[in-house]
Amino acid sequence: MLKKLFGKREVPVVELASHSLKFEVPRGKTLLEAAQDAGIGFPCDCKVGTCGTCRFKLLDGKISELNSAAVCLSGEDFRDGWRLGCQSIPVTSLRIHLAGLVSEVGPPPSLFEGKIASVTPLTHDIVELRLQLNRPLTFIPGQYADLRIDGIDGARSYSFAEAPPEGSTDRPCFHVRRVPGGAFTTWLFEGDRVGSILTLRGPLGQFRLRQADGPIVCVAGGSGLAPIKCMLEKALLDQCVRPVTLLYGGREQRDLYCRHAIAELAASWPAPFDYIPVLSSEDAQSDWTGQRGLVADKLLGLPELAQSQIYLCGPPPMVDAAESIALRAGVPADAVFADRFFDRSKPGAVSSGAGTA
Repeated sequence: MLKKLFGKREVPVVELASHSLKFEVPRGKTLLEAAQDAGIGFPCDCKVGTCGTCRFKLLDGKISELNSAAVCLSGEDFRDGWRLGCQSIPVTSLRIHLAGLVSEVGPPPSLFEGKIASVTPLTHDIVELRLQLNRPLTFIPGQYADLRIDGIDGARSYSFAEAPPEGSTDRPCFHVRRVPGGAFTTWLFEGDRVGSILTLRGPLGQFRLRQADGPIVCVAGGSGLAPIKCMLEKALLDQCVRPVTLLYGGREQRDLYCRHAIAELAASWPAPFDYIPVLSSEDAQSDWTGQRGLVADKLLGLPELAQSQIYLCGPPPMVDAAESIALRAGVPADAVFADRFFDRSKPGAVSSGAGTA
């Protein structure tokens, strides 16, 4: 009995019965964290139990929950055994069924030491943050990393904003938007932080460009342009010849950024490439002659929308609206890919990609 009470705890093993995959869950890790550490693309959009993307059905074994999945799931789903990977810690080994697609999407995340190499303004509230790491990092464009600074509680998640020509880099860059009241972004924006020491954990996430033959339609808002830009840069290096439409939503003209980089992409792209900026709050008397309104609404006028792959990145309301419009227009659900940028400064929200505070 004493051996059972005080002996070494066996590491639980999770079997994904739906995908013929297994992975271990070290003590204190959630299913989602352990799957990501193992390089498995466990579906995830928020990491805090609000989106429901990481839902799984518990077939065998016992778990404890950080927060009850009943808050996010329907009563029927909860009673049927569905739970959330981001909130579940195995008590025993498990067999589970995963509702979404899963894939092994590259190298498992590692911990890197680094420092801030430069901070370059891009707009009034977005900067390019470039790091110098202690060794090269390999990632798939569309993925993100968690950054930690001593003295600031918790990790901040930001998507890679630049595709390295050789596939790896020790100088990754990110687009960081200032969030009012955000501890990290207030620190970053209100002083000279070049040389500051930090740690990076990555790569993380499974947002990435998928293989197909049809058009690519991207909708981005705010710093959600970062992973979209990164994916398109890599696609150009890979000689992608698919037509591209990039819709970018901002409030005013001063919110538009990376216009030169996008223009270079469009000029080099070996197929039609349309960049359409859309402003929602621009003064009616200004010199702006481009599109106005909500960027998600502009999907409806695009040709061949139902035959396109849709990539959505930015604030959750924008992503939700665009996803709903795309699905109603006949785009198959498995051709819509989203990365929602949750704001850490708001209770219960942590990003799966760029944009945390």
